This record gives sequence, structure tokens and C-alpha cells, in this order.
Amino acid sequence: MLTELLFIFTIAIAFILVYRIRLRRKKEDKNKKTGERVAEEEAEFNLNPSFSIIKKDMIKEKIHPIKKAEEWFEKGIENQNFRNFEKAIEYYSKALNVFNKKDYPYLYAAIQNNMGAVYREIAKQSKLTIHLYKAIDVYKEALSIYKKLDYKTEAGMVQNNLALVYKQLGELTGEKNFFKEAAKFFKEALKLYKIEEYPVEYTSIQNNLGEVYKELAKISNKKENLLNAIKAYNEALKIFNILTKMFGKKMFPAEYANIQKNIGETYLSLSRIENEKKNVFKAIEYLKNALKVYDIESDPKEYADIHHQLGEIYLSTVGVFGEKNLKEIIHYIRDMKKERLRKSSPNKGKKKSKKEIVEEKKYEIDDEQRTKQENLYNAIEAYKEALKVYNLQEYPLEYAVTQNNLGMAYCVLAGITRDKKDLYNAIEAYKEALKVYNLEGYPKEYAITQTNLSVAYSLLSEIEDREENLYNAIEAYKEALKVYNLQEYPLEYATANYNLGMIYRLLSEIEDREENLYNAIEAYKEALKVYNLQEYPLEYATANKELVKIYFDLFEITQDEENLYNAIEAYKEALKVYNLQEYPLEYAEIQTNIGIAYRTLSAYSDTEKNLNKSIEAFKEALKVYNLEEYPLEYAAVQNNLGISYRNLAMVTDMINNFQNAMRAYEEALKVYTLEDYPREYAMLQNNIGNIYAILSGLKMKIGFEQGIPMLTA
Repeated sequence: MLTELLFIFTIAIAFILVYRIRLRRKKEDKNKKTGERVAEEEAEFNLNPSFSIIKKDMIKEKIHPIKKAEEWFEKGIENQNFRNFEKAIEYYSKALNVFNKKDYPYLYAAIQNNMGAVYREIAKQSKLTIHLYKAIDVYKEALSIYKKLDYKTEAGMVQNNLALVYKQLGELTGEKNFFKEAAKFFKEALKLYKIEEYPVEYTSIQNNLGEVYKELAKISNKKENLLNAIKAYNEALKIFNILTKMFGKKMFPAEYANIQKNIGETYLSLSRIENEKKNVFKAIEYLKNALKVYDIESDPKEYADIHHQLGEIYLSTVGVFGEKNLKEIIHYIRDMKKERLRKSSPNKGKKKSKKEIVEEKKYEIDDEQRTKQENLYNAIEAYKEALKVYNLQEYPLEYAVTQNNLGMAYCVLAGITRDKKDLYNAIEAYKEALKVYNLEGYPKEYAITQTNLSVAYSLLSEIEDREENLYNAIEAYKEALKVYNLQEYPLEYATANYNLGMIYRLLSEIEDREENLYNAIEAYKEALKVYNLQEYPLEYATANKELVKIYFDLFEITQDEENLYNAIEAYKEALKVYNLQEYPLEYAEIQTNIGIAYRTLSAYSDTEKNLNKSIEAFKEALKVYNLEEYPLEYAAVQNNLGISYRNLAMVTDMINNFQNAMRAYEEALKVYTLEDYPREYAMLQNNIGNIYAILSGLKMKIGFEQGIPMLTA
């Protein structure tokens, strides 16, 4: 135990001494005149050997060239520090004419190492890879000498520097092999830089290794590389954890916070490919650890960045983010309708029927919804904190991104709370984002934000000023479609038109019904130019289902049987996707509605033929809707089946079809009991009574049709 404590104490002291020396050097550098080389964030190790130490290696040479070479070497260092990189290379090259590989191997290697650092700096400025290749050449030259001379520390230094060059190459080109080389050389450096002897270097290399793995994860083997990144970052944290245990407080907080931030970001990336809550919780934990150091006064940018990331995490937990827009309106409108029904459910004191209980259970808020709501509040709070730093003047792009995300959080929250204030806030946030995202400068972001704005107006139309907000939603989508054209953005074009179709249908319920329904059809047909059966089967099926609703609405207005034919054809297209085996519930719903469509069509043409098709469709639905699993749907379809048989009896085979109708009604009564469904029970009894009346000769061929509203999935 005592040995372990001594070991920890030794590491801590070494770490503190090295860190303080470096800190003092940095402060001294700051006191020098402007332009002097600033220490790099990535620990790149340079050798600037003292000539008083190495003069013993030079006595065999003539004094004149040695002194001149010394001057060139010092000039090289001076120009490097003042960031006159071309001059630095010039002087270092002159020095190498004297300090050659054969006679002065150590000095030769030291100059080669320094030239590598210069080439890296030139590459940072120029973004040209040619300078990095030059850096690799000189570093490898230095490494070969240090290995030959068995200078292990210096060899480790150059391996670290080589790793940094390959990392920089990877960042410039995006090529996987460069990052792999970087990881290889960092690992080689770690064989020489042990935590016990070189705690600062060990920490720096592990942190950089983590960054390399994080970059590799973007290219291939995401999970493996992200886990490797987390492992490296945790190694980098070791020294900070040791110091915290010893001194009871965070030592070197800025470095500690940076690594915590890196680990949090990596867990966030891991959570996107491996949908486990623990990764989300870890991401939040590490980012919050970083915020214990980064405060708004001393580190405003870091404070805002981390809060923005926390907002992203909380928003992603509710299924939003990645596309940076809300996409389909219908999901959020459904959420709002569920919340409205939940809030308007009968009082607890009143006895409820089975039907009321079933309907209420569909819409009651559960723990999952509460968690979702809490995460949305957390996202909103995090984004608001970020906006305390991200203002329109200094950080316009960060301001716009954060406002857009804030708007999304408010929009989804409104689906749960049905509070118009949340939608007002969403709309305000989107409008703030549009102060930056204009059509000319940021067309794609403009379109995304306009899409989100349309969703907000659509949701607000469910609460107030329906007509005005639907018009606003349409205008916003039209703005988005100035960018989303069929050729360049086919999917976005399809989504926008799909949503436009839905909005036009909603608007048709208020005014210009027929005109807006035709507008809706046009929009859905535009969406189907992209949503084809082969590439987007589900979207194809859904769009066709939506078209059916419009054709039924048009039929109500025009009584034109062509709309019924169009509705049936659209349903048949949807059935190419929603088959009995893979999508039984959708299959049953569509077959039920096809049955109703054929029965309606039978009043206009081919009565017997269409009624038989109606009966066939209802029987297909009953392959899914059985009494045990789907009692309400079973009863509704049996009632509709009874109506079709009853109507067919008025055309052909009266007795047999009336008997089939009565059997269907009796099946429906197994669910629609007097106690639980009194209205439906009475209607069915009336229908059965009418059949008995006809059969007894009291009522002959009475034209009637008492149907029960169809329940759809």
C-alpha cells in the first residue's frame, strides 16, 4: 500500500513540475513581442539542443563553418518561433550542409525534427498535403537516426510527431489509411512514454489517439473505433484522477474538461449507432463533468458548445434530429389529437362504458410520454443556455442552428402539452433562425427551417385560427420548394409535397373544398414521382392511402362514381405493399374500406357485382380481425358485412343472403352488448328486426341502410 502511494505521489509531483515548467514557458512566450511562435495544443515535441553541451562533438572541425552553422541553426529556431516558416527552412537547410548525417548524427536528427514541425505549420496555413509529405520524410529521417543511436526518448518524440502529421493528413483528405498510420505511431510512442516517467506526454498522446479513433469511426467500424476512442480518453484521464485523489480538487481543470468533453461526444456518437440508454446517460454525464469547469464567464464558447450538444442529446432521445427537420406533419398532429382526447375524457367519478375505457387507454399519458416531455424541457433549457453566448452578431451560424433546434424541441413538446405557447415559441425560434438562413446564402438551411416552420403552423391550426395558420403552413412549404426541386432534392421534394397534400385536405374542410382537394391530389401525385413502389414501398403505400381519403371526400361533393373507382384503385396500389403476411393490420383496414367503397359504388352501377366484391373484401379483413384479439374491429366489419349481404338480398337470392346478413349481425352482437355499446346494440337489433319484417312480408324491399361508423386502425 505504501509503495503504491509513493508511486502515485512520484507521478503527481513529476506531472506538476513538468506542467508548471511548460506553463512558465508559455507565459514567457506571451511576454515576447507579437509574432513569436505559440505553443501548439497538440503536444508536438521539438529538440532545440544547446550548443554549450554539444561543442565537444565539433572540435575536429574548422571553427569558421561550425560557427556559421551554429548561427544558421539559431536563425532557423528564431524564424520558426516568429512563424517566418520559409526563412526557417532556408536556415535549417544551410545548417544541414555542415551538420551532416555522418559527422553530427544527433544534431542532424534534431534539425530534421524541427523542419518537420515547420512543414506541419506551413500545411496548416496552406491546407496543402505536399508540405505534410515533406514533414513525413524529415521525421522518418530523424527517427532512423535516433533508433540507430538508441535514443529512445527522442525516438518516441518523433513517433508522436509523425502520428500528428498522419492525423493532419487524415483530416485534410478523409482517407482512412492516414488515420491508421497515426494510431500506429501514437501506439509506438506510448511504448516509450510511460505514465510513470512522462505523465504529461502520456496524457497528451492518449488524448490524441482518442481523437484519431473518433475520426476513424466516421469512416469504418464505427462501434469498434468509438470504443477504442473512449478507452484512450479514459487513459488520458488517469493522471487527473490520481491528482484529484491526492489533493482533493481538480488539478489542471482546462485539460481535464477537454477530455471529459471528448468522452461525452464519443458516447453521443456511440448512442446514434447503438441505441442503448446507457450511452446517452454516459454522454450526458461526461459533458456535465466538463461543465463543472467550463463556465459562461471564463469559457463562454466551450460553455455554449457543450450546452448545444446536451440539447442535441435530449432532442435525439425523443426521436428528433439527424435530418435537422421534423419531416412528416401527420405524426405530430396525431400526438396533439391524442392529447386533446386525453384531456377531454370523462370525469373519473362517472361510470364509464367499455368503449369509453378502451378509447381512453389509447390516449392516456404514460411514463414514456412523461420521460419524453422531461427530455424536451431539458433540451429547451440547454439550448437557451447556449443562446446566452451564441448571439446573432458574433456567432450567427451557431445562433441559427440553435434556434432551429430550439424550435423543433418546442414543436414536439406541443404535441404532448397541446399548449399554444410552445408553438408560438417554436415559430419565433424558426423566424430567428431565418435571420441568418436566407434563400441566397444558405438555401438548404433556409428550406429546412421553412419546412419546420410549416409544421409549427400546421400544429397551431389544430388549436386556433385554423384557416390563417394553414395558409401560413402552405406558404412556408412553397418557400421550401424554391430549394427542394425534383432533380436535386428528390426526397425532400417528395416529403414537402406529401405534407402539402395533407394541409390542402385540412384546408378543404374550411373553404373552397373542391379546389383544395384537387390541390391536395396534385401534391400527392408530385410526391409519388419520387415515392415509387420499388424504392420507397412504404411511402408509396401511405401516399396512396391518403389519396383514397381525398377521392372519398370528392365523391361526397360531386357524387361522381369515378372518384370511387379512383379510391379503389389507390387502395389496390397500397395493397401491393400492405399484404396479409407482413402488414396484417394495414391489410385488414384497407380491405374493410375497399368493402365500403364497393358497397357505395353498387348504388350507381353493377349492383350485384360490386356487392359481391364488397363482401369478398370484408371477408379478407376478417382473416385478421378476430373476436379475441380485435373485438371492436371484428364487430364493425361483421356489421358492414351484414349490411352488404342485406343489400345483396334485395337484388338476388333473398332468403340465403338475409340469413348470411343475420349471422353477421349476430356475430357483431357478441361485442356490441346492451351494457357496453347501447347505441350500436340498438342499431343492430333494428337491422335484424327489419330483416325479419321483410321475410314475414311486412316490409318488402325497403331501401334502408343503417350503418355503424367504421373503426380504422
